[in-house]
Amino acid sequence: MDTIASLVDNYLTVERPVSVVLDPATVLAQAVVAVKYYAGFAELIANDGVEPSLPAVSEATELSNSEWSVIKPLFVLYIERESAIHQEASRGLGLDVFGRSTSEIAQDIANLELNMPMNAFYQPIVTV
Repeated sequence: MDTIASLVDNYLTVERPVSVVLDPATVLAQAVVAVKYYAGFAELIANDGVEPSLPAVSEATELSNSEWSVIKPLFVLYIERESAIHQEASRGLGLDVFGRSTSEIAQDIANLELNMPMNAFYQPIVTV
């Protein structure tokens, strides 16, 4: 299992080394927010069988590949929204804005968040 920090580092250096214009701290914060949202609907594997549960979600929280595969699309949209916010704020300085607007991204985020309980649901198989 990888930590949130290592997954974000991999995202910034391997998957999207050029296209993310945000600083790494902002990207990491968005990843933590996405994991916290997911954790509202599913128990993280890192907490499984641990009494009491591990402390709050942080950059050191470990995620399995299956958890990250559910969380990552929301994380990517959060980054896109944060980038759009920065770009729209720079419009006052005369810069041209490219890409989708924050309202367009917000619709995709709302849809993904609405489906998160279904995507995060897991029931182990029980035979009788």
